[in-house]
Amino acid sequence: MQTPPLASSGTFLLACVLISLSTHVEAFVLSSRAHHYCHNHNSCSSSSSLSSTKSPPIIINEEVSCLNTYPSIPSDLEGCFTDREWEQRCSLAVSYRIAYLHDWHENVFNHITLKVDGSDSEPGGPYFLLNDFGIGFDEITASNLLKVNLDGMIIQQSIPADRREINPGKGRVFKPGYVLHSAIHEARHDVHAIWHGHDLDASALSQTTLGILPLSQEASYVLKKGLSFHPFEGSANDESEQPRLVANLGPTNQFLLLEDHGPIVACPTIEEAFHGMYFLTRACKYQMKSFAAVGGDLSRINIPDDESKDEIMRRIDNFDEAPAAAKCTASNTTNSHNKDDVVMHDTSGLMFAYARRSAERVFGKDQIYR
Repeated sequence: MQTPPLASSGTFLLACVLISLSTHVEAFVLSSRAHHYCHNHNSCSSSSSLSSTKSPPIIINEEVSCLNTYPSIPSDLEGCFTDREWEQRCSLAVSYRIAYLHDWHENVFNHITLKVDGSDSEPGGPYFLLNDFGIGFDEITASNLLKVNLDGMIIQQSIPADRREINPGKGRVFKPGYVLHSAIHEARHDVHAIWHGHDLDASALSQTTLGILPLSQEASYVLKKGLSFHPFEGSANDESEQPRLVANLGPTNQFLLLEDHGPIVACPTIEEAFHGMYFLTRACKYQMKSFAAVGGDLSRINIPDDESKDEIMRRIDNFDEAPAAAKCTASNTTNSHNKDDVVMHDTSGLMFAYARRSAERVFGKDQIYR
């Protein structure tokens, strides 16, 4: 097969960067990748014992109202979904529009899925929502999302035909999307939202042995939440790969870098999944650009030493913490008098809310929540 020409001098420079990495760099990266995976497993970490006499701090959520609300079910869809499923459909539909605006998509490929609340107890459950294969991310609506079971079978719902004008009929499930997402939804009961896309820098980084280095706040967040790696086996259309995929993700990690493919973010909520994908893609962009800027010379990259990395990770634990002054107001509301009580921002909710508002301005609410 003929090798296509490089698209630009910038692409050529990136290629030169990766070729020029020394044996010393590779040794550092391999040890760093092993550390990142181990750092986020309970069996690999130790903690100091806490005094039994000290009461634990109370975590006070500063957000007193829901940050993300959606329109009520249209009258012609009232018999199709529960109120909760409609709300989830709205949040997932706008997530696809957000991903489109961030260029986290590839034509009609890639997937974001959301487990349907309460579906574990339903016959054949649990179910999850995903995009109908053949519909672009900028065409996704709340009603044209598919509901499928863990076997990839579509759960039929009486959706009016005019709500499915792009892909008439029952819909199509793209097998690689089913293979990846159903495996994680089945194995990780803490995970309700899974976000997968082919961001160019994240996918390019997945083709290297670099891993994600602790070069930024965004990278530190990813590493703290747990990052692991899964070797490339070809197109993800073989169900025999599922056990290996799940094993490599691990029991607690939120990030899985599919080597030679792209990232998966697996979180309890769609807001956290967006937060994670946003920080991961930013971290990859910074890293690719920094290595390009110095020609792959590791000595010219500001890589934190072990002591600094420990402090960086400690501060990530307090990433959502509000200023101390906020504690006084919160204490008056909760009757809390513990000096160690902490007021927390809902950073994931705030980030998603801004991205949601942006998508609504671009596409219009009536084109998303329909």
